[in-house]
Amino acid sequence: MLELAKVLSASFPAFDDLIRLEVYDIRYLQMKTLLNFLEFSPNLESLVIDRVEFSGKACENTLTFNIVPRCLECLKSIEIQKFNGYLKELKIVKFVLKHARVLENYMDPRNNRKNLKAKKVEALNKKIMMRLGMSPWASTGCVIKFSSS
Repeated sequence: MLELAKVLSASFPAFDDLIRLEVYDIRYLQMKTLLNFLEFSPNLESLVIDRVEFSGKACENTLTFNIVPRCLECLKSIEIQKFNGYLKELKIVKFVLKHARVLENYMDPRNNRKNLKAKKVEALNKKIMMRLGMSPWASTGCVIKFSSS
C-alpha cells in the first residue's frame, strides 16, 4: 500500500473512513511515503507505529518532512511501540507534535529497554522529554507517557 502512495495522483483513493492505522517495521526512509499515504486519510485519529527501522545509510539530515498530511488536523494519538529515543525517532515525534493540533490525552512511546535498570530508563525518559519539550507543540493538551510494556 505504501508503494502505491509514492505516486500522488488524483485517482488514488481517499480513505475517509480510516480512523486507526497500524504500521509495522517501517524503514526510516519510508516515512515520506507514509506521510503521502496519510494525506489520503483525512480522518485518521490514531496512528500506531510498531517500530522504525534504521537500516541503510541515511544520515540524520537525509529526511525532511515537507508534506503535512491533513490527518494531523484530527490525529488524537500516536504510539511508537518500540521507542528508544534515537534522534531519528525524535525527529518523527517532533514533527507530529509540531503539526497535530488536537493531539490529546497521551502520546505513548513505549520504550524497549528491558535490559536496563529502572534508574537508567528514567534518566533516558527525562532526556527524551527535555528534547521534546524544546520543540513547538501544536496541541496544548498533549501528554506524553512512557510505558515499560
